Amino acid sequence: MNAVNSLRDFIEAIERRRKALEVHTDDDAAVTALRRQFDTRNVDVTRRSLGSLGESGFVIVRSADGEFRGAVGLEQFQSILSPEIHPPWKLADDDYDRAELFDFLENTLFTSYSRRQMLATAREIEERAWRVGAGTLYAGFQRATALAEQTEVYDQLASRDSLAVAVFVDDAWDTSLADDVMVASEAGGELGTFWIVAFDGGGNELDACALLAEERDEGQYYGFWTYDPATVDELISYLETTYDVS
Repeated sequence: MNAVNSLRDFIEAIERRRKALEVHTDDDAAVTALRRQFDTRNVDVTRRSLGSLGESGFVIVRSADGEFRGAVGLEQFQSILSPEIHPPWKLADDDYDRAELFDFLENTLFTSYSRRQMLATAREIEERAWRVGAGTLYAGFQRATALAEQTEVYDQLASRDSLAVAVFVDDAWDTSLADDVMVASEAGGELGTFWIVAFDGGGNELDACALLAEERDEGQYYGFWTYDPATVDELISYLETTYDVS
């Protein structure tokens, strides 16, 4: 990645990695919904008819040069558009493996994500931090009111074994959190625009992951998530060097 001077630089780096989604279905509504979510300037969404296959449909991801990157059933794929939201510790005990779906879409931009979709996506990263129980979880809530709604969750995350928690907000913070939760506050800057969740992996780079999204319209987010250790490390380094987490 080139020199990083802002959180937006991370999104622009992902924008340069163009991908294509092939939606194999005869369901017009499903195609419309996916195009609304992923038809960005680095993701092409194309439709393929199922013809006589008689299946419920599936989605294929290809790289810019047409290389096959993975496939998943359309019904499973759509669970990301209308997600169920659970606390991280409940996800950790769930038999349903969401990792395949999230791995499938990593480093692919999404657009027009709602707050509900963002929260469900953030929970996947929080669940990994909860399961590992070590390292540091970083979370940017934009506004103090959003953090206030999640204090119970983050107090419990901070109590998990040796997991450390650092949070970032744009405005003044006067609500109590667990003593060992680190809080960085800086008014009037980029923290008020970006939703951030990053986990350093707790000593295992295979568990490192991050979510970064910009609120470009009221309640609508544009961004990506990644499991690439180098990208996660660079994002965390940027947060630690730019903001005082104490």
